[in-house]
Amino acid sequence: MHSLKKIIVERLQQNRRKIWEWSTEQCKIAPPPFYCSIDLRDSGHKVVPVDCNLYPAGFNNICPEDIRASAPIFREHIKELTNRLGRAEPRQILILPESHTHNPYYIENLFHLIQIIQSAGFEVRLGWYGPLPDPASGKPVLLKSQTEKLLEAHPIEVVGSVLSAGDFVPDLILLNNDFSSGYPNALDAVAQPIVPSYTAGWHSRKKSDHFVHYNQLAVEFAQILGIDPWLIQVDTEEVEPVDFNEGKGIEETSQAVERILARTKKAYETHKINRKPFVFVKNNMGTYGIGIMVVHSADDLRQMNRRTKNKMSVGKNRLPINSLVVQEGIPTATLVDRLAAEPVVYLLGEELIGGFLRTNPARGADVQATEENLNAPGMVFRKLCMSDLRRPGSESPGEEPANEKTAEPMLELVYGWIGRISALAAGREIQASTRKRF
Repeated sequence: MHSLKKIIVERLQQNRRKIWEWSTEQCKIAPPPFYCSIDLRDSGHKVVPVDCNLYPAGFNNICPEDIRASAPIFREHIKELTNRLGRAEPRQILILPESHTHNPYYIENLFHLIQIIQSAGFEVRLGWYGPLPDPASGKPVLLKSQTEKLLEAHPIEVVGSVLSAGDFVPDLILLNNDFSSGYPNALDAVAQPIVPSYTAGWHSRKKSDHFVHYNQLAVEFAQILGIDPWLIQVDTEEVEPVDFNEGKGIEETSQAVERILARTKKAYETHKINRKPFVFVKNNMGTYGIGIMVVHSADDLRQMNRRTKNKMSVGKNRLPINSLVVQEGIPTATLVDRLAAEPVVYLLGEELIGGFLRTNPARGADVQATEENLNAPGMVFRKLCMSDLRRPGSESPGEEPANEKTAEPMLELVYGWIGRISALAAGREIQASTRKRF
């Protein structure tokens, strides 16, 4: 299992033409979202996505050189998008961000996203949807980032089919808002392209749907490479309706845990993996690492205390959790300063542009930490530059290559392709929407 990534790289190189032809065809069938970030788990015996965010924050955690290199990729991506839509290439782009937060780190993310768009040659403005701090003033909302950069966010309005922000009428609207509580109905009337689709926010999107599509695509990918699909799949079941505070769905979730633990145990025996399986139970319609628990047996659920039930009953914006995914737990073998870490990669369309490593010192530095949810209070981000991903021979971030002259750029190829499959799966999700989409 130690050589899993080497095997994938070898098969990718042997089947380079076939795999790109397959990817190109998938993009035609269901184009990936405009951009996304993918949380990965690399256990050494598996490399899989565990989350896909269609409205990614965290651009401030990407390496400066990768931010600079992203501008021409962004420009080309816009050109491809507008050609596909049969529209003129835009000159003005409006970013519509989260407006429920003044988190300075999120605002820092917006600053770096603006830098990419401006460097790509577009005029960009930040919009604002939601209550105004001082509505009588008529002034833009002033936002201060973690490094004290000041940004102006301009209230949006929709007149007829045109969305504007003050005197700024964008040719394209870039969402950085998942509208967890529901999207504004006024967006249904907007004629300008809105990317990614606002119909794919957590108000209706489900993780379970994503992993159905992902696992199907992973089988096709694995067949081309001639590898066992299990190595890049993640066993996932949906359970609904649930309401843990009322006791609803606990037994059904417990039974799903038992099934996945049994299947994982059998797979471990087949692949000669000597460790005890576990599962993640997650909010099916949410992000921010809220509503997640690690489970080692069904009794962990059946014997939940009141505090845990409360934790698993509400998600982002205090929205009730009524649907769950039970997912095969993938431990992380990635370590940074002896701390468990997981890579997060960013894509523009299907193009890998960079990423970072998420660690969480609050989780400790023992074996148990490799199984924990790291997307939780106390998390710390470390740069994961494209130069790191391309460094020959590295088995994991921070590890020196054994032989730079003969080794291959494993991480860029492996993480890039797993992220790409996840992005293609997200494209299938968006395509499945019955409402307006771009």
